Amino acid sequence: MTKNLLSKIAGGVVIAFLAAGCGSSHNGGDGGPAQQQEDAAASGSVAGFIGFAQVQIARTDDASEPRPIAGINPPVSDVDEPAVI
Repeated sequence: MTKNLLSKIAGGVVIAFLAAGCGSSHNGGDGGPAQQQEDAAASGSVAGFIGFAQVQIARTDDASEPRPIAGINPPVSDVDEPAVI
């Protein structure tokens, strides 16, 4: 179970990194396709949501504006074990 959870988290982190690297919406963007892909990845699974949060926390570009998160619906599961953060 732990190995499966870790692989899900690792997959979510990879997806979040790939989605974050696809484009930049903080340079005058209007929340285009890159942001929609990030929202979908973060909404798709708990691992994707954790990966998205870790990428946002690790951002080092102090000049950028906070990214809107209105398009993200945190996933909820009644059967999965709580994720270790």
